[in-house]
Amino acid sequence: AAASAAGAAAARSALAVHVYVSEGRDRTLVDRLSSAAAAAGVAVANTFLDAAYHRSGITVASADAGRLEAAVAAICREALASLDLRAHRATHPRVGVVDHVACNPLGEETCEAAGVLARRLGRSLGDGELGQRPALPVYSYGAAHRNNRSLAELRRALGYFVGAKRGEWIGLSEEMAQAMRAVPPDFGPEAVDPRYGAAVVGAVPFVTNYNILLAGAGLADKEVMERCRRIARHTSTRGGGFPAVETMALPHEHGVEVACNLLDVATTSSAQVRARVAELASAEGLHVVSDYYTNKTPQELLVIASGGLGE
Repeated sequence: AAASAAGAAAARSALAVHVYVSEGRDRTLVDRLSSAAAAAGVAVANTFLDAAYHRSGITVASADAGRLEAAVAAICREALASLDLRAHRATHPRVGVVDHVACNPLGEETCEAAGVLARRLGRSLGDGELGQRPALPVYSYGAAHRNNRSLAELRRALGYFVGAKRGEWIGLSEEMAQAMRAVPPDFGPEAVDPRYGAAVVGAVPFVTNYNILLAGAGLADKEVMERCRRIARHTSTRGGGFPAVETMALPHEHGVEVACNLLDVATTSSAQVRARVAELASAEGLHVVSDYYTNKTPQELLVIASGGLGE
């Protein structure tokens, strides 16, 4: 508790960057990505592997934007050298090897500052590094984009959700490649290489990723998925549910997850979402197996950014 208080006092503002890569089963490789980031002088605040989604999230935090930029470049360099999207098969959508880079302000830092960092990261990924890192088509959102478009809007434009009915994404689908050709990237080449895919980079206030696993006895997998898709839709803002909530229903180990992006927990809390999902699940003949967060809180990340605590 004393360390937490000291850390919070030491840093009033910082930035967090979450880098999502399309690898969730090779712990050695993901550890190598985290080590590459740490070598740039930032705190590796969280590493989350999900084998079923074949996806990992690495969160770095610092008050030094330059160090964060170097850390993200190091993660991306190693990931792009080691992974091939053509061989990637998962139950979570993605647009590339480096699928998503999200910048969030912490404490008293501003979203504008996060946007400046996100634009620098987007330009860097778009330019590539000769002989070290390929240039990627990069699409921006939030404070990194001139029109502040939302992540959900961008993902729909890129065909991100096209595989939802199949419940599986293999390589870069033709539907997604076609959608990308119709949307000019903000940085980098217009042509997408199927080995690497594209990247999405943006800046928004902190988003809480909260997942709820559902299951039903005696039901076929397809039927469970259909019921979970209804639950997800009725929980989300887009489907007439809670404000500031985005959802997807995705196959996972031992059931189907309602994966939630909580855009503002002061508006809609995880407890409210869980209660609604449990109520809807009961009506559908399903039950909640478990629920979890994939990251630390903004307050915890601010303490870590100040050197108060580590992973």
